Amino acid sequence: MFKLEKTAAIANILLVDDVPENLYSLEKMLAAKDRKFLKATSGKEALKLAFSNDVSLILLDVQMPEMNGFEVAEILKSNKRTAGISILFVTAISKEQQYVLKGYETGAVDYLFKPLDVDITMAKVKTFLQLYYQQNELQQQNVMLENLSGLVDNSMDITCIFDLETFVIEQVNQTFRTLLDYEVGEVLGSSLLNYFNNEDIEDTKSIIQEELINNSDVFVFENRMKGKSGSEKWMRWKLVVKNGKCFGNAADITIRKQTEKKLSENLAYLVRINKELAEAKRLAEASVKVKQDFMANMSHEIRTPMNAIIGFTNLVLQTNLNEEQRTSLQSVKISGENLIVIINDILDFSKIEAGKMTIESSEFDLSLVLCELLKLQMQVANDKGIDLLLNVDTKVPQYLIGDSVRVNQVLLNLLSNAVKFTSKGKVELKVKVLEEDDKEALLEFAVEDSGIGIPADKLENIFESFTQAKGDTTRKYGGTGLGLTIVKKIVGLMKGEIKVESELDKGSKFIVLVRMPKGVTKGISAVQQDDCKEIMLGKLQILLAEDNELNQIFARRVLNNFGCEVDIANNGKIALEKFRNKDYDIILMDIMMPEMDGLETTKIIRNEFSEPKKNIPILAMTAFIFPESNDNKYLEAGMNDYILKPFNPDKLKQKIANLVQRA
Repeated sequence: MFKLEKTAAIANILLVDDVPENLYSLEKMLAAKDRKFLKATSGKEALKLAFSNDVSLILLDVQMPEMNGFEVAEILKSNKRTAGISILFVTAISKEQQYVLKGYETGAVDYLFKPLDVDITMAKVKTFLQLYYQQNELQQQNVMLENLSGLVDNSMDITCIFDLETFVIEQVNQTFRTLLDYEVGEVLGSSLLNYFNNEDIEDTKSIIQEELINNSDVFVFENRMKGKSGSEKWMRWKLVVKNGKCFGNAADITIRKQTEKKLSENLAYLVRINKELAEAKRLAEASVKVKQDFMANMSHEIRTPMNAIIGFTNLVLQTNLNEEQRTSLQSVKISGENLIVIINDILDFSKIEAGKMTIESSEFDLSLVLCELLKLQMQVANDKGIDLLLNVDTKVPQYLIGDSVRVNQVLLNLLSNAVKFTSKGKVELKVKVLEEDDKEALLEFAVEDSGIGIPADKLENIFESFTQAKGDTTRKYGGTGLGLTIVKKIVGLMKGEIKVESELDKGSKFIVLVRMPKGVTKGISAVQQDDCKEIMLGKLQILLAEDNELNQIFARRVLNNFGCEVDIANNGKIALEKFRNKDYDIILMDIMMPEMDGLETTKIIRNEFSEPKKNIPILAMTAFIFPESNDNKYLEAGMNDYILKPFNPDKLKQKIANLVQRA
């Protein structure tokens, strides 16, 4: 029923004859692919070969000089190593009974008589080789049985021998009792299947049958065994099949299985938790997006009318007004500007908290940034009767690599705070180099004022969210209490440091330290107070793409006051048509417009027009800056820069001058 697979074996046949020709003839007669021949021409040589090789059969000539065949056979049979080798005597001397008996007495298994009959010789050699193979196999099985018997008796695992047809246990070790509480006597003669978990019996039988069909001699599987007390053990079986018997070894893997089960449960728990966390994250992100979208839309909806309110207020203030009218309009202007500050602070804070604020890296002219800052605050300072001073060390590089927008934002916040909280004296912005090499410089920006100062016990908390020095500061001066928090966050993103020194009623000094690479463009900043002169645009031809009528009127008046000529387009499609038919120096492009927005219009200009028209400077004008990094979107669409609504006329002039000059 069961096939024992044997590896191909080579039989070593020793041929002994004092005549070389006879050896040659024997080898040719008996040659086969599974046979190897050892040849000796004397008894001594034959003994040497037999003792040093595994010999299957010896064909031994009887009549040889010095030592005859009988003498050689006696020595071989007296040695334990060679006693079991079959010997065929080859002789030509006599077939008399006395000589034949002598040969058998010395250990011969048969005789071959010269001249040799080919068929008889080949048949006898084949028969005794088969006998050799059978004896060798039997010996191997006995060794294996002895080893298995020792294993059965001494193994820490269950070892047993059972019949593959009936599964009846024929032999088992004491470990069966240790693991399953059964005495050996209870187990012998019973079916091994009786000790398997009922749910595993059919699966186990199927596994064994499948392996047997595939002629497997060794196979492994796992199942559960039940103890006498009802306990259950997981076992890993290794079965070896020999002649219808199965030699089994079963190792206890209960702890491993329990661990695997626990790990599986933990994994399932982690998968469930991860799904819940992913869903919670999705809901949170959705909530954040809803909040950000709401804030962005509110920003746009508030900024758009505020642009007209503040813009027209400034224009009216430039006309002849009585004192009551001027006071009222100044109040409108201040309220509008405070509202914009609040909106900006909330949006920037939200952007930082959401991780949406990034620091750009590009070359910029520090002198232009500083002049723009000074111009933005100069009118306010003049109205309050305080001096606004700029002091830049001549060693400060003019061109730096960094984020000019964020540098401007930090310094503008500090400068505007200083002006806001100072009623007499001065506000001074100082810039100097603390350290430098060929590649970078450590810069110190210091904003110093002679204002109300900050109490000593408030200095530690001044950069925290919604914190101001005094409880009535918000009511008296306005603001959200987020400005300095935003400044500290931005400085941190720039890998810089901010410090404050202050004394109550004497003033404050905010110091920003930031290390910045030097620009490729060579130059040393010599900017001082007098260098921030009025910018003259001249008669620029400007295309204004804007759908809001009030903002059209305000922007046209501002640009006309600059000396510029303005054409207006209510949407992107009209803007494209006007651009095809006329050459302009710059386009001021609103982002949100009906029919075709500013981004789409810009992309068409950059991609479908030829030079030089496709390279015209485009300045985005937007009230929609959140939640995403829209400034990147503007640049990716092909816009050169952007300005937020409501815009400061001086800032608009500066940006137009920069873009036109660059073009």
